[in-house]
Order: sequence, then C-alpha cells, then structure tokens
Amino acid sequence: MYNFNIVAQKVFLNFVRFRQLQQRTLVMDLQKYITENRQKLVEKWIASVVETYPADSVKFFKNTKNPFDNPVGSTIKRSIDLLFSQVIKQKMDLAAANEAMDPIVRLRAVQEFTPSRAISFIFNIKHLLREELGKQLPDKSVERFLEDVESNVDEMILIALDTYGKCREKIYLLRINQAKNSLKKLLIKKEIICEIPDIDPESQT
Repeated sequence: MYNFNIVAQKVFLNFVRFRQLQQRTLVMDLQKYITENRQKLVEKWIASVVETYPADSVKFFKNTKNPFDNPVGSTIKRSIDLLFSQVIKQKMDLAAANEAMDPIVRLRAVQEFTPSRAISFIFNIKHLLREELGKQLPDKSVERFLEDVESNVDEMILIALDTYGKCREKIYLLRINQAKNSLKKLLIKKEIICEIPDIDPESQT
C-alpha cells in the first residue's frame, strides 16, 4: 500500500525540478538570442538616434563610414554600443553607463536639442527590445528581463539629465563670457572705456 504523502512529495519535487530546468532553458534561450542578435539590435538603436537629426544629416551619417570624416556618427555608434552592454544587464554598472552616456549627451546638448529631445533616444531601446523579444520569446522570463531593462533605462535617464544640465550650464557661461568680452572690446573701440594695461610689480621696484 502506497504512502500517499510520500508519493505526493515525490511528484511535487519532480515538478519543481522540471520547472527549474524549464526556467534555466528559457534563460539560456534568452541569453543566446541576445548574443546572436546583438549587432542587429544595436544597429536598430543607432538608427533610432540618427533619425532624430535632419534628413541631410541622416543621409550623411548613413553614407559616411570613416570616423574621421563623420565624428558625430562615430560618437553615436560608440556610445550606443557601450550603453547596450549595460542596459541588458540585470544590474548595470553606473560608472560604466555614465562614461558611455557622457559623449553622446554632450554632443546633443551642444547641438541645441531640447532636454526631452536630447535624451529621448534612451527610451527607444526599451520599446525595441520588447518588440523584438516579444515576437521571438513570448515567455515570463522575457518579462523579467524587460523589467531589468526598464529599471536600467530609468537610471540612464537620470544620468543623461545630469550630464545634459552640466553641459548646458557650461555653454551658457561660455556665452556670457564671450558677450562680456565682445562688449568690452566694442566699448574700448568707441573710446567709451579704456583698457588698463597689466603692471609688473617688480618693474616698480
């Protein structure tokens, strides 16, 4: 006569082992898909950034491959490639993400993008991964992965906003100093004020 409790326990343990094996398999499938399609996903993210520029610039970025002839396109590609490596991690490296984010956000700050437009490209990877993975691996493991991605995207947004703000502040200060210097030169030229030459204290002794 079978002991019902022992049989039920064995069935339950076998079920748990099966689910664990199933989850490991799904995670491996997800990692395999990301690895095999990394270049395609990165290129799609880069394309979404490039599309935020005027049509003439988009054409130039796409047709000019030499990084010396196309420094803007080269900066975008390098930053996005490094950011992709961080956004797909369960917990990204904030220092590495900051280093990768800095060049592309500084570039877009100088190019007079508004704050929202300057950092809008970061959101694109969230939608891109959800669309691509949803078609290929419709499973709960994908949802958990995408939750990590969304958390990393939120962190990236904060990093980008800080970088953009600091860069714009420097630009404003430079413009103020340039305006002051221009006004000073104009007033001197019109003989409204005179420039006092620097005096070497040692020459007075």
